[in-house]
Amino acid sequence: MGPRKSNTPSREILEELGARVGYVFDMRMTYHRSLDDDEDPHPEDPRRTYWIYSLLDRADLLRLMTRVSFDEADLMQIRRVHRDKYINILQNTALMEKASLIEEQEKYDSVFLCSESFYCARLSAGALIELCVKVSTGILDSGFAIIRPPGHHACRSKAMGFCLLNNVAIATEEILYGRLADRVMIVDWDVHHGNGIQEIFIKNKNVLYCSLHRYDSGEFYPANEEGSLEEVGREMGTGFNINIPWVTSGMGDGDYIYAFKKLIIPVANEFRPNLIIVAAGFDAAVNDPIGECNVTPECYASMTSMLKSVPNSKLVLALEGGYNLDAIANSSLACVKALLDVKWKAGVVPEAAVYNGYATLSETEINGVQTGRSVYNKSWLAMPDWDPEFEVPWSYQSEPSDLGKDVVDQVVRVHRKYWKCLQ
Repeated sequence: MGPRKSNTPSREILEELGARVGYVFDMRMTYHRSLDDDEDPHPEDPRRTYWIYSLLDRADLLRLMTRVSFDEADLMQIRRVHRDKYINILQNTALMEKASLIEEQEKYDSVFLCSESFYCARLSAGALIELCVKVSTGILDSGFAIIRPPGHHACRSKAMGFCLLNNVAIATEEILYGRLADRVMIVDWDVHHGNGIQEIFIKNKNVLYCSLHRYDSGEFYPANEEGSLEEVGREMGTGFNINIPWVTSGMGDGDYIYAFKKLIIPVANEFRPNLIIVAAGFDAAVNDPIGECNVTPECYASMTSMLKSVPNSKLVLALEGGYNLDAIANSSLACVKALLDVKWKAGVVPEAAVYNGYATLSETEINGVQTGRSVYNKSWLAMPDWDPEFEVPWSYQSEPSDLGKDVVDQVVRVHRKYWKCLQ
């Protein structure tokens, strides 16, 4: 009788499973912080990135991934997106005293600044650039960027909505400029419309921007008409801007899955992007205090899995918003499991947040009220039934709401003239 066969995957299998999925993370990004009130954390909490990193580490997934090193985005890369005058203002904040920083931030809509803010923003953009380069050149198959400050509201000439530099736009321009891709698709599932990304690529036929967001007749942030379904792009970019504007709070899994199956995936297959970048805000998650929607970790995993299946394309997810720390950690865990093709119930199982709010614990209690439910011990890869196929439990799925279905169907009708798959 020969030796007992081990159920633990070999190093080769582990490398095949995870080494081609990358991530970026740097604690220095937490230096960007609000100077207003230390006792009442700002919704864009510096701990957001570490909360995600900590759960991925506890779930034993980081060792299956490749950590990508990076530098700050250089000024040339930033200038492809942002105006010199605005860049100079951000550069000058490094030398400002507190009173001047507060005076400067009040010139913008929903922005905070400190002397480290521009440095952190350059780190965030540089991290996403490098991850996208590694994926686009085939060194990696996919990636997850744990970065902040977020960027999708940042316009060419101004900061807004917690965003300083437009990370996704800067990375997209770098990939196109370097001819690492001919076509880039940006899927923005942050609960807010990415007005900055839209502004930057509104005339670009090589960038397809799709946003699912609360619109509420133009009353939900950023509170303008730019996120309406009628905004389809301009000039050469006509038809390459797709807004799916939810009309109220409470949108859930069924609405998002319907939008993906009816619209986003068919259009993606027709557009044939070389690279898909997700502006991955998790503020539509269950119990996010700002988004007030009901998207579960299972839904985020499913959307990731569907985008991953687009033929001949690579996938990178980049953190944007999301203000319930447990919700963003569990949602990120779900997406990473989808990228890695890890069984849903293996190890730490992502769960929807159980409380509605921002952060309730100090940094010394970083494990949180609820950061995933471990149903196996940490060495879950030794499970007898381990296999690399990703399995999402579909019991959570529901039909779209009447309001959600109506919105998606309206968008399909508007874009039918531009896309054969919708005709």
